[in-house]
Amino acid sequence: MAITYWARHSGTAEAVLPAGDRAYTPWHAGDFQKIGRWHTGTTSRVNAAKPGDIVFFDWGESNTIGAIDHVGVVERVLGGGRVQTIEGNTGDACKRRVRGSGVIAGYGRPAYNEEDDMPDYVSVGVESPQDLPPNEWVTVTWGKEFADAEHHHWDKGGTSFVIGPARYSVTANVRISGLPKGTELQARAIENAEDGSGFDSGPLAEYTATDGDTFVHYALPADTVGEGYRVRFQVIHYGTAPARLVGGSAKAFAWPT
Repeated sequence: MAITYWARHSGTAEAVLPAGDRAYTPWHAGDFQKIGRWHTGTTSRVNAAKPGDIVFFDWGESNTIGAIDHVGVVERVLGGGRVQTIEGNTGDACKRRVRGSGVIAGYGRPAYNEEDDMPDYVSVGVESPQDLPPNEWVTVTWGKEFADAEHHHWDKGGTSFVIGPARYSVTANVRISGLPKGTELQARAIENAEDGSGFDSGPLAEYTATDGDTFVHYALPADTVGEGYRVRFQVIHYGTAPARLVGGSAKAFAWPT
């Protein structure tokens, strides 16, 4: 009942207890799931947790809500699938703990101060050139990281730069060399499933190569990405010989849901 007590005495009960007081932790977690504010305890999702999230534990190391044993409050995100928590009823005391994703079933994100809807900001860049074979979608690798306080890109680096579930907007700019003038190109954002089961494609944008290097500017003003998906950026050209992606950057705003 520690979470309920803290919520009632801090003026946050409406956010922390979306269906009222809960002593049974699986029901509390289920309340967050019903309103779309539940995040499964995978390493990537734990790295995207925030201070104030309500974190639920299963000592049997599953992500099953019905198996939840314990609950706490995220105080700090440590990276590597670990969080620092404040927990009641741990050794008959209130203590600070460090927990890993292995025992984290998931967490609920209370709707604290929803009117102050500041997004997460991600800024990444191309570090090494990439080959672009003709007629083949290529996912751009972002080897540089300029800003990513909430670890959308940090968790695995490379190609992904927004982790779902979230609302997001993105702009991407890449420079391509070796294309004859008039060659057609396309670009798109994709939402790739973390379990490898596939992806959803965003809007296509079309371009035509110019003299010298070709510059591709892609903008997606608003979209949503679901739980277990990551946003990536792809390009394709329809020439007859390989080209080379030699530089670029992407910037995104994400509002986790």
